Amino acid sequence: MGLKRRRRQHGSFAHRAVMTLLATSAALHCLAAPAPAEKRKVEGKVTYLWPIHFSSMPLSDPGGKAKGLESAEFGKKLADIGLRGFKDYLQKTLPKELELDSELAATWNSTDHSRINTAFYRWQKRVFAERHNLPVESLTAKLEDAPHHEGIDYTWPELYDSVEYARFLARVTELSKLYLKRSGMADPPSRFQIFPWVEVFERGDALRPDARIQGAYLAGRYFASVNEGDIKFNFEDPRGINPPFGKTFSHAPYRGNLVLHPVWNSYFVTPNMRTNPVVVLAFLVYPDAGKRTDWRRDVTGGIALNRTFKIGVI
Repeated sequence: MGLKRRRRQHGSFAHRAVMTLLATSAALHCLAAPAPAEKRKVEGKVTYLWPIHFSSMPLSDPGGKAKGLESAEFGKKLADIGLRGFKDYLQKTLPKELELDSELAATWNSTDHSRINTAFYRWQKRVFAERHNLPVESLTAKLEDAPHHEGIDYTWPELYDSVEYARFLARVTELSKLYLKRSGMADPPSRFQIFPWVEVFERGDALRPDARIQGAYLAGRYFASVNEGDIKFNFEDPRGINPPFGKTFSHAPYRGNLVLHPVWNSYFVTPNMRTNPVVVLAFLVYPDAGKRTDWRRDVTGGIALNRTFKIGVI
């Protein structure tokens, strides 16, 4: 009996030892491989500060399958009117201006390949001001002169009285409202004063870098007649010329293309190296009734674009 009792006690001790070892092993296993922690999701925000709002669209049919808001004939008629008016100015008006205006003559003899369109713009500014009974100073902020000289015709009825011109102003009004709304203006005005002028780039003609600060909401260009590769419409980096800045954004316009952009960003047109003339209707969009905007309230200068992102971490 003593031997059996000792065997039973030894078996009990061995059983307890095994159970203790198993329990200890299980505890160590739990410490060595803890359960996975819950994955946390975090939402963040990216802000793009002060981008330039540049919009591009087909105002008139550019050809092929692409469609615009107006027909290709609409653009052709405006281009024809603009080109005829430009040639008439070169042949009849500009020679008289150079005789009567010593300041213009001095500038003409010392400036670059921008001089033809600069002089044409100067004449059109006077035409627009007299047609709408505006002081010509209201269309400039950099002291450019546009005097009235006796013997020079300051009218352009073929453009201003055309059906296409009225339709063009209506389209620019609609698109300007949308542009300002996309720029952050909660309630864009329903009416504007739009000052358009024609630019024609024949072979070798270009437009040097410039920015317009005349108190307008925005600026734009309609490329009524242009072929692929004729010119480029370029923007200079508003952050300056020093690295890592000094970038140039290059836009390749197409026939029927209309672009909208802020008035303050510097732009230029590269020389036309082809034989076909490029016809452009440039424009500034002002507040109605001769008013001007305050640059401190320019919505195009304070754009910030936000987007959210999500990441998962343990």
